Amino acid sequence: MKKILLLLVSVMFTLSSYGQSSIDYSPVNTVTQVGDTLIMKFQYFKGDGNDLTLGQLDFEYNNKLLSYVSHESQAPTGASFARNNWTGYKFVPKADSDEDDMDVQYTWWKDEAGANSYETGADWSVERVTIQSASALENGQEFIKYSFKVKDKFGSGYSNYNDIIKVNWANYQESDGTQIQTTRSKDGQDLSGIEGGNAGNFVINLKTANTDNYTDYSYTVKNGVGESVATGTFDESGQASISDLENNVTYTAEANLTEAASYLDEVVTVSDLALVFAEAIGAGSGPSGGSTTFDYFVQDIMADVVGDGGVVDFQDSYEILAYLQGVDSSNTNLITQDGQTEDYSGIASTYGAVANDVVTFAKSFTPIDSDASSKTIDLAHGLVGDVNFSHSYTPVVESGGKSTSARQSSARYSKRDSEDANIDLISEINDEGQVVFSINSDVEGMVGSQFNIVYDPNVLSLENVIFDTGNTMTNFSNIVQNGIVRVGSFDQNFESTVKEGTPYKLIFTPLETIENTSGLISFRVKEGVKADGTKINFIIQ
Repeated sequence: MKKILLLLVSVMFTLSSYGQSSIDYSPVNTVTQVGDTLIMKFQYFKGDGNDLTLGQLDFEYNNKLLSYVSHESQAPTGASFARNNWTGYKFVPKADSDEDDMDVQYTWWKDEAGANSYETGADWSVERVTIQSASALENGQEFIKYSFKVKDKFGSGYSNYNDIIKVNWANYQESDGTQIQTTRSKDGQDLSGIEGGNAGNFVINLKTANTDNYTDYSYTVKNGVGESVATGTFDESGQASISDLENNVTYTAEANLTEAASYLDEVVTVSDLALVFAEAIGAGSGPSGGSTTFDYFVQDIMADVVGDGGVVDFQDSYEILAYLQGVDSSNTNLITQDGQTEDYSGIASTYGAVANDVVTFAKSFTPIDSDASSKTIDLAHGLVGDVNFSHSYTPVVESGGKSTSARQSSARYSKRDSEDANIDLISEINDEGQVVFSINSDVEGMVGSQFNIVYDPNVLSLENVIFDTGNTMTNFSNIVQNGIVRVGSFDQNFESTVKEGTPYKLIFTPLETIENTSGLISFRVKEGVKADGTKINFIIQ
């Protein structure tokens, strides 16, 4: 009798295994973005000779990457349906077995492993669905549809959306309780190309010549509709770290220099005036052509202090000359000066590029999850009036430079030329008790010079400035603010030069009794310019 039973079992097994049934699970829709709803269907496909009346499946999903939204039974009319779920568990497949063999894994859970078939796993949730019908289910019958929200993988500990859903086992039975051999259609459900989500740590590197004052600059990041999504200041290394930007979203970034910076009156100087005046004489036609003395197209924007579309002419040089001399021109200008900045900024790699005769400042960037290089940008910054780039970024993009043929053949007035020269300063108290501050120079060929002199207004009162620069030089002196006086000269014809010797002498009256002048007078700007545009950096001896 025992042999007959064994033979019967063997025959039944052979019949049931002929043409395996399967559990298929696949997306109903395509998801592309974090926040999209993924709809998954779970479906029965019949093997030869199998009449399924009981279908039970057990699957797990990654709750760090998916959140449950809803489910919808697809059981046929009259069938029984049940759904159970548990969070914080993960299935342990039978060792040394085919994990795709669903009835083997079911038997392992049901009869062999017991409690050992699941382990705790906070990242996973288990779903179990049961359908029982008096009539055999049709081939292709769906069991259930699930809706899941795709979550941002940032901070989840997962670098992709692979194997986010896995069927663990399936219990397929015929009406007489015969176990049907079953396989699953795939190991796990993957999602690829998911865009969006937190971009993580995003870094902006500020690019400027004003490297001693990075913390004076702020940044603003805006989304596609112009809303500000991130603002702040740069640190001492010129970096800003931003969080909460999204992948595959295009933003714009700009940098601005605070109008409260104490050195703004040092940005536009006589060297800038010489460059603008030379351009007004030699060009005057803007970025689109003609003879020019500038090296870069962006200098047309920086020199256009009256704001008439990048055209550099005598109106611009007049405004700068009036500014340096302390003359109120009664005109609105864009000169960067004490309490006023006019900023330009853009992605450094394209900053100042020219397209269709227009100087561009591209500001857009798009973080991309799969591209680490997209998680940082170099943001260049410039100031109107700063034509010699003393406080501004110099373009590096090839199309941002003016060709040699466009520039005057002598290549005059190049902002890149500079040289050092020594000057002597003498500060003494004369017989009348006045403080006499003398600037002594043996520098030849200067068509302009400028000194921003700082003194203690609580101790000294400026009475007079004595010029001995030559008869045809235009000299200027004006008190920029209490305790700062600007003194200098400029020849608009680029012919006369500052006389050697003692071209400048400042007379102060002490407001209190002093024994010496130590620490009472110092410099903030000290520079000259030659007829060919060469900047002279004065070194105090």
